[in-house]
Amino acid sequence: MRSGTRRGWLAGAVLGLVLATAPVRSQEKSGAGMDLIELTNGTVVVGVVPPLGGRVVLLKTSGGENLLDSDPKLWKAPFPPPALDTPFKPWNGRIVWAGPQTGFWSQQDLRADRKKQRAGWPPDPFNETGRFDVVKRTATLLELEGAPSPVTGLAFEHEYEITGERTVRMKTTATNGRTTPVSWDLWPNTRVRTEGFPYVLTDALQMLRMDGPRPDDPDVGAYPSEVRGGWLTLPPGRKPESGRKKLWAKAYVRPATGLIAYFLGRQLLVIRAPIVPRAKLHGEQAFIEIYRGAGKGADNVLELEMHGPYETLAPGASMSFEQTFELVDYEGPATQEGHVARLEALR
Repeated sequence: MRSGTRRGWLAGAVLGLVLATAPVRSQEKSGAGMDLIELTNGTVVVGVVPPLGGRVVLLKTSGGENLLDSDPKLWKAPFPPPALDTPFKPWNGRIVWAGPQTGFWSQQDLRADRKKQRAGWPPDPFNETGRFDVVKRTATLLELEGAPSPVTGLAFEHEYEITGERTVRMKTTATNGRTTPVSWDLWPNTRVRTEGFPYVLTDALQMLRMDGPRPDDPDVGAYPSEVRGGWLTLPPGRKPESGRKKLWAKAYVRPATGLIAYFLGRQLLVIRAPIVPRAKLHGEQAFIEIYRGAGKGADNVLELEMHGPYETLAPGASMSFEQTFELVDYEGPATQEGHVARLEALR
């Protein structure tokens, strides 16, 4: 992670002009008409959709199945516009939000009602459906550049690179495109297939918070979690019972190591980043967060999340957050005992 000043960024009144015109202007550029862009080294395949928030929608080994939860029907034009009234849809895949969640609408005046309510949903539509220009592209590298959002004030740049036989680097840099300071963290959210098993190694000396619905809610129940060998997991397969319509839970973890492991059949995905000290995080967030929901349609979801430092950016200043994704073959039994035995090598 870093903070600095982005070269070539205009200041003063020009910034206001860029902010006002960027969403429309950007749609006319190179990224707007593109569908899926694939990177591959022959072993790993990464797919990105520049005109849908620059999100990653495909992550797999060559000939393997996609680990990400994303519908290929949504990877082609026409794409919804980046506009204030564009409704949220589960486009899923991996996208980077600006956190904290209760601050989604706190630094804008376009929707005064959401600002007053400290609305935690929906996320910024100018980011969710933003158009990204392709700055650089090779067989194994893609660099994208987006316009400043009028909701957050941030302009995102994404770098996706296959750096090893089975390793992918994903880096996002956010630059303040306003004439006044803004305060945010970078929040990569990776939605994976819900039939898989997530694991995080907890720190026995740190607190763990588990959020869920109210116990007296007749329609929503708490999704169960468990700890095996020090590894927290929310295993798949739980379904609403006793008349409830859905289940959900969210784990806020200060982990023993900076990684999330995810098993899907014979595949193991390991997401890594250096641990961000608690003092540098926003008070409402944890370095690693796992959200699991079960129900129908969009209620069935599994999110693997990390948070970068919460920073105040001066006009033109930047911050970055980087993760690596490693795809590993798993030869052990399809049981949680087998998973935990394999995870011992990652401690």
